[in-house]
Amino acid sequence: MQRGVKERGRARAAALWALRAGVERQAAHRFGRLARALQETGADDVVIEMARRASDDEVRHHHLCVELARELGATRMPQIDEEPAAVRLGRECPRERLLAEVVAMSCVTESLSAALLVQMRAQAVEGRVRDVVHEVLRDEVDHARLGWAHLAAEASRARVDWLAPHLPSMLAATVHEELFAEPSGDDGVAQVVAGLGGLTRRQRRSVFLGSMEEVVLPGLRRFGVDTRPAAGWLRGRMAAA
Repeated sequence: MQRGVKERGRARAAALWALRAGVERQAAHRFGRLARALQETGADDVVIEMARRASDDEVRHHHLCVELARELGATRMPQIDEEPAAVRLGRECPRERLLAEVVAMSCVTESLSAALLVQMRAQAVEGRVRDVVHEVLRDEVDHARLGWAHLAAEASRARVDWLAPHLPSMLAATVHEELFAEPSGDDGVAQVVAGLGGLTRRQRRSVFLGSMEEVVLPGLRRFGVDTRPAAGWLRGRMAAA
């Protein structure tokens, strides 16, 4: 492989990890806010503690991503708003608004993140990249469990089928743009990035669709949520991509 191709690939991978560092910082703030909201609304203690741990995990992930980005050559970290807006679905009940955000953040986003990280770990060519991906993956699985645990608890108290018509906007709000970014146009560069924690556009789409169809939507259906609106959104988004 030409030296210039390898250097461009590492630079692109560095930028990718720098971007992820900002996303992890956002997630730390969001889980911290969710932990406080869960406590205020009388959620199960185990769920509250899971949210607190998730916030601490995401701070650690942020530092791991920063370190890896710098090892790959990044000199600047992108500025990302550290206080992301809450997911609001027009529900008047604070408990329902909170459930919607937990489902969006954990059941959807963290389940998808875990699936993507599994693929990244499988194709990582450098030990340091593999170690970081493995550590983040281990925690993201627990973060997804948080959402399913809270949904189960809420479903035992009241109907949660009102989530159904809100699923398309929830998916649209929580799916990160990295999933559908255009390919680089340089196969050599893409190959380098793929071994350093990146995924090709085809892989991202495949993992996204698989995690939604095999994990998220079946999980929601178990609690009586009609996932046909979400399935329709998925078909339209994949076609547009």
